[in-house]
Amino acid sequence: MRAHEFVEVARSIVRVLGDSERTDDIHRVADITGRELFTRLAERAERGATALDAEYRALLRDRPEIDAEHVDFAALRRLPEGTLGGAYVAHLDRYGLDVYVTATSDEFVKDAGARYLIHRFRQTHDVWHALLGLGVQGHEEVLVHAFSFGQLRLPVSALIMGFGGLKHFVLERRWRALRRGIYAAYASGRRAAPLLPVRWERRWDEPIAATRARYRVEPVARSWGI
Repeated sequence: MRAHEFVEVARSIVRVLGDSERTDDIHRVADITGRELFTRLAERAERGATALDAEYRALLRDRPEIDAEHVDFAALRRLPEGTLGGAYVAHLDRYGLDVYVTATSDEFVKDAGARYLIHRFRQTHDVWHALLGLGVQGHEEVLVHAFSFGQLRLPVSALIMGFGGLKHFVLERRWRALRRGIYAAYASGRRAAPLLPVRWERRWDEPIAATRARYRVEPVARSWGI
């Protein structure tokens, strides 16, 4: 990380501590701190021989998008909420969320493959919310990032666990969730199959319980303290 990037990260963290909805600052921190990891993922996909490498390679080749041009959201709204697509669109509607469509900037991330993987991670973030059964309150976002850290070891997820855990668990006195929830979410992410390369678009009409079982995703349990 270059000196001016370190300053960018520090300033962004301070702004997010004052307002946790400053997504532009969160994305800036994610781009700077996560580019090496995503670049390695993209490079390994090109030359790797494992089944997981092949999944990433296909993802980078096809570059699917979850947006209004490529996904029929009206059809998703007709699906039962017990399906993956139904649960996903119900999550968007319940919290008034827009689908993430902004391409990752090349200001900090030069590798095109890494930029797409970052974009895909952000675009499928709310699919992960639906799979975990978590809303969008601050403490719930911390738990999603604890799960994400178990999946990918992203530095931005570690920062959100640390600073977000202080703000939304300690200062908001969520003691049970602090004792059990963050570690349980992290451990759940570790146990689950890799989710980033999954083509969710092919599973919208699948029962969400079957999707969770397929990828070993545990929805939020009472023991998480929520």
